[in-house]
Amino acid sequence: MTWVDFAIEFIIPLLCAAITYYVIPILKEKNLYNYVRIGVHAAEQLFRDSGMGREKFDYVKKWVNEKFKISDQDLENMIEAIVFEMNKDIN
Repeated sequence: MTWVDFAIEFIIPLLCAAITYYVIPILKEKNLYNYVRIGVHAAEQLFRDSGMGREKFDYVKKWVNEKFKISDQDLENMIEAIVFEMNKDIN
């Protein structure tokens, strides 16, 4: 067995499996986080009046759920984290 045969039969499939198992979920998670962040910023612009937190959450939830499947609790946690970061940057 030559080195090329070994690479084709063992190394390349192993690398593909590693990419599928480790890299793709990380990219999807980062994409989801950025999508939620954009939704939060949009909601902040669309619903400027005080006391409109529920409307903001519902807007982001609807917008994110059109592209991703995520539980309400996970989405709420992500939104809270993003709002915390936004408020920290303002102060």
